Amino acid sequence: MSVKEIGLRIVFFIVFLSIYILGNAYIIYRVMHDLKLHGLALTIFIIFYLAITFLSVYSFKISRFNSPTISAKILTEIGYIWLGIFSISLTYLLISHLVFIFGHTPKFRYNTTLITVILIAVSSVYSIINTCGDPKVREYEIKVPNLPVDKLSIVQLSDIHIDVTTKYDTVKRIVEITNSLNPDIIAFVGDLADTDITKTYEKYGLLDFKSKYGTFAVSGNHEYYRGITNYEFVCDKIGFKLLNNENVLVDDKFYVAGITDPTSIQMNYKPLNVAKSLENIDFSKPVIFLSHQPNPFFESQKYPITIQLSGHTHAGQIPPFDIIEYFLYKYFCGLYKDSDSYIYVTTGTRWWGPPMRLFSKSEIVKFNLVKSSN
Repeated sequence: MSVKEIGLRIVFFIVFLSIYILGNAYIIYRVMHDLKLHGLALTIFIIFYLAITFLSVYSFKISRFNSPTISAKILTEIGYIWLGIFSISLTYLLISHLVFIFGHTPKFRYNTTLITVILIAVSSVYSIINTCGDPKVREYEIKVPNLPVDKLSIVQLSDIHIDVTTKYDTVKRIVEITNSLNPDIIAFVGDLADTDITKTYEKYGLLDFKSKYGTFAVSGNHEYYRGITNYEFVCDKIGFKLLNNENVLVDDKFYVAGITDPTSIQMNYKPLNVAKSLENIDFSKPVIFLSHQPNPFFESQKYPITIQLSGHTHAGQIPPFDIIEYFLYKYFCGLYKDSDSYIYVTTGTRWWGPPMRLFSKSEIVKFNLVKSSN
């Protein structure tokens, strides 16, 4: 690990810890003060809150274990969920604080905060329920003038984020759904795992993906956090064609090009290079461009690519990240067309961290590229 990488991690940890400590202090104060907790109720609230807050931080340490116990997995799950609840709580309470400009009486504060706490509980429960079951299958048809075949089907996967709490059957189900869509190619756009799966990839069914022309992949930011060489090893073993600033001509019909994640620049490991990834391409043929993050589309669309497939944003998952990312990314979620090129930013096949989604669903996306006479 380089000195620069260590420094970035230290900065991130300090910023995260500061927000977490101050945020929790604010939540405790608002609930304690506005709802007038005292005596036994106050004691129980503070003890419970501090205990589960500590657990959520400890869960990050547990999640780094390669072979955690069942109890450790349960603690990690609880910790992740609490981090999600913390995020929703802080957002809602800060927004409700603005309501106090209309009134400052103790009764008004009590009612406002009580309603906010109820909304937090409802939103948190719904967010958890919303991640249950299979990812939603979305299907799009895109007309492509230079398509050399009548139809080309692509299934896009992204942000599976296998961690210590992920059941083998969960990933096997993703593989099963993907195969049922009979894709010509599978495009995986990064963030496969948040733990080392170099010895367990077979148990997740990752060898069982089936498509006519194979699976093409790029790296996501989490691949660099967890070890890019591990990801390269897994891709090789499961038959993913990993594109590191390169392209391949498939069956003399179309190209698939892909870049490394912007995090590669920080790690000084095969820094992303859009121009290099599109070198020597015959643009009279369709070009499917893979990029984990959507922002490289600002450069890739300068070339006559057909479509860029990206992920990374998760559609924010829960507040305030959905609000922040909506303004942070021009291409936040869904299908966009700019000039003659398309970009699709998926919400992700699963989620990261808290198994919670408020305004979005996990998804598997199928694109049917059809020949257009125009």
